[in-house]
Amino acid sequence: MGSVRIEDRDGVTLVTLDDGKANTLSTAMLGELQEAADRVSRGRGGVVLTGTGRFFSAGLDLGEVGTKDREGVAAILDSVENMLRDWFVLPRPVVTAVNGHAIAGGAILALAGDCRLAARGEYKFGLTEIELGIPFPGTALEVVRYRTGAGYRDRVILQGELFLPEAAAAAGLVERVVEPSELLDRAVAAAARLGRTPGEAFARTKKALLAESVSRIHAERGEHREAFLDALTHPDVQKHIRATLEAIKARKRQA
Repeated sequence: MGSVRIEDRDGVTLVTLDDGKANTLSTAMLGELQEAADRVSRGRGGVVLTGTGRFFSAGLDLGEVGTKDREGVAAILDSVENMLRDWFVLPRPVVTAVNGHAIAGGAILALAGDCRLAARGEYKFGLTEIELGIPFPGTALEVVRYRTGAGYRDRVILQGELFLPEAAAAAGLVERVVEPSELLDRAVAAAARLGRTPGEAFARTKKALLAESVSRIHAERGEHREAFLDALTHPDVQKHIRATLEAIKARKRQA
């Protein structure tokens, strides 16, 4: 695979996002992540999902989205929904090792993990969809609702707050913050421990725990889908997205 590597690490399946940039969820990356989920779902033991460099994932590739008509955006949305669902319900234990910025769709992908570790550092974890004027797709909303405690849910979802790693841990978005040099080893050890669960106990219990969320995903997907498409193709939202992308480019030029 081009931007997603799958390898064995001490009996644990290690899946690494590595596009050489910000690990944005482009059409290509979404396809590779879904293929990876399908492939690893047929294996045994624990799985670690991580990124590279300064990014776990910067989220949806807004530059690519901006070139699409409604039908094209719908195709990207379907890819996002299917990919997130497959990682969320993966029958094997999934540990996400957040190595750097995890923004919007990148943060949601991180939250799909059953156990979430983060490296200490000056980077942000959070959801910016509301700030951009975009409602949450159904699968994304269910992943975040399931993983986020009621005390922080409004700050995470409605206020779009971005958290440093320690604050993300306090909010329950990640379970532990560790030194960057220890992140991968700690994640592999956690995945190995979870992967030693006998028989089908883990898979069956996880399926039961997620049943209510999965039911809502299926029941409300159409409604969320149309709201998302209406918002993302609205001229005001498109204008705001273009301004955001220009601001990001300007910061990169100054760096």
